Amino acid sequence: MAEAAQDLEDLLADLDRAASSNGAKVSVGEIMETIGKRSFGPLLLLGGLLGMTPVAAVPTAPSIIALITILVSVQLLFGRESVWIPRFLEKVSVKADKVKKTVKVSRKPARVIDRMVKPRLEALTRPWADRVVALVCMLVAMIVPPLELLPFVAFVPAAAIATFGLGLIARDGLLVLIAFVISTTALGLAVWKFLLS
Repeated sequence: MAEAAQDLEDLLADLDRAASSNGAKVSVGEIMETIGKRSFGPLLLLGGLLGMTPVAAVPTAPSIIALITILVSVQLLFGRESVWIPRFLEKVSVKADKVKKTVKVSRKPARVIDRMVKPRLEALTRPWADRVVALVCMLVAMIVPPLELLPFVAFVPAAAIATFGLGLIARDGLLVLIAFVISTTALGLAVWKFLLS
């Protein structure tokens, strides 16, 4: 069984390993096997991270990432011990070189971020808080598809989800608070788009 990533650099190493061992493409299922299906925080972080990087430039990729994020969040909300996703989503793949590029551009920021992250405000990282995080991640992921067509705007919900994921991994309540603020911004952007439609 894969050991859960302990920080952002660990997650990037897992992602690079998945992309390097499976030829020209890497599937969602292969990535999940590498990261570990009990790893809710790392999977949320990965979804958010991919939504902020060149992978998100692939048509429909943000919506697929959002759907997987919703599935992970629902299962965290209801207290499942491991993540299940449908087989058709496990088979969705992306070019391995895009994933490797994502890892490469993320390594230096990851080192800086990992030095800043630590356990704090731990009341916001207890099991009840995980359920609240899961609910907010669901709501934020649901607004990604309508925002996908607006340049750079889908970056905001992706940033919120990534921050929640990192907060869960590090048990960092301050990150959880920051993620709530980013989520409010993302939901505000969705309302703004709806009003302009």
